[in-house]
Amino acid sequence: MLKDNIEIDYRFECADGATFDIPVRLDAESLDLVYDPPDPAPAWTSMAHEACTGCPLASEGHTHCPAALAIVDLVERFDTMISYEQVLVTVETAGRTITKRTSMQKALSSLLGLHMATSGCPSLSFLKPMARFHLPFATRLETAYRVASAYMLAQYFRNRKGKICDLDLKGLSNAYEQIQRVNRSIANRLRTAGEGDANMNALILLDVYAQDLPLVIEDGLESVAFLFDDYLDSGAWRPVTPVE
Repeated sequence: MLKDNIEIDYRFECADGATFDIPVRLDAESLDLVYDPPDPAPAWTSMAHEACTGCPLASEGHTHCPAALAIVDLVERFDTMISYEQVLVTVETAGRTITKRTSMQKALSSLLGLHMATSGCPSLSFLKPMARFHLPFATRLETAYRVASAYMLAQYFRNRKGKICDLDLKGLSNAYEQIQRVNRSIANRLRTAGEGDANMNALILLDVYAQDLPLVIEDGLESVAFLFDDYLDSGAWRPVTPVE
C-alpha cells in the first residue's frame, strides 16, 4: 500500500519571463487533493451561490462547494492572465516529464480539471483513477481511450463484488452530464465574481471536452477497434490451460 502523497508538479513559463510553480499533492489512498482550504473562503465558493441542482452535499449541510474551494488558489494566481498567451508548461510526475508549448487557457484547463476531479465533489469522483495516472495534454481520442478503459476496469471490479455491470458504456453519458453541470456551476461562480479571462476560458474548454467526449467514445473508438483483432480471434486469444 502506498503511503506517500502522489506528486504532480506544474511549471508555467510565460513569454514575459514570469514563472509559476504549482505543486499538486494527492493522498495516495483516497486520491483526495491535499491542500489548505482558503480561510476565509471567497463568497463565490459558497454552497448557496450557483450550486449544482440536486447537489447531495447541499442537503448534507456543507457550506461550501468543494470543487470551487479546490481551485481558489489557481483562480487568484492566474486572474490577470490572458487566455491566448503562449506558455511553456512542464509537468513532472514520478514516472515522466511532459513539456508542451500551448495557450494559457489549455494549460490551465488541464490543471483546473485535475484539482476539481480530486476535490471531493461527488459528481467528479469517478475521475479519480484518471487523476491517479494523470496525462496532461492528451488528445481527444487518447482521452476517450483512457476514459473508456478506466470505466471498463471499474466494471471488472464491480463484477468481482457481485454488482451490476455496464458493459455498453451507457453510464458514461450520465457521468459526463454530471461533469457538465459542475463545469457550468463553476463558470457561473467565476462569472459573477468577475474573475479573469484565462480562468473562464479554461473552464469553457473543460465543458467543451465534457460535451464532446461521449460522442468521441461512441464514434471515435471504432477507429481503434482493429487494434483488438487478436482479442476477437478465439484462436489467437483464449485463457491459458494449466499444464498438469
